Parts: sequence; structure tokens; C-alpha cells
Amino acid sequence: MKAMKSATGAIFATLYALAFGAAYVDYLGKAGQWFADIWLVFVALPFTATMRWLAGGSYDFSGDATARVIAAAAFCCALAYFAGALVEAVSRAIFRSAANSWRRT
Repeated sequence: MKAMKSATGAIFATLYALAFGAAYVDYLGKAGQWFADIWLVFVALPFTATMRWLAGGSYDFSGDATARVIAAAAFCCALAYFAGALVEAVSRAIFRSAANSWRRT
């Protein structure tokens, strides 16, 4: 099986990791306050929604659950990478098709 390489996917994953890191640093600065991890929960929403679906409706996520935060960051960055790879593959296919139709005329 060919390895999946995507510059767009890598950029998307890096941007998501930066957003996740910024949300976690924001949480660390407000730890112990009400809604301290609101941005972290918002950024981890794809992970939380998937885990709720897999668990059958209930999944606890907060900034103080370090293992879940790491798992959420890895899952969301991988999801962003695959989304970027899909965008890149589709755009390459469209440009390739347009170039081939232009050459035929």
C-alpha cells in the first residue's frame, strides 16, 4: 500500500495542532475557574462527538483529563490531515481533468 503524503493535509494538521495548543494554554491559565476549558472543549468537538457516538450517548471530557486531551489532539489532527489530503486529491483530480480536456482541444 502506498503511503499517503499530502502537503495540504500536513498544513491542516499543523494548524489544528496550533489551535489545540492555544486552547490548552488558555485552559491552563484559567484552570479552576468556571468554563475554564470551554475553548478546549470546542476545539476537541470532533473527538467528543465521535466518542459520544461510540459510547452510546455519554462521554466526559475536560481539560484536567490529560490522557483524553492527548487522545483528542491526536484524533483531531489526524482528522484534519485526512481532510486536507482529501481536498488536495480532489483538487488535483479536477486540475488533471481540466488539463487533459484542454490538451485534447
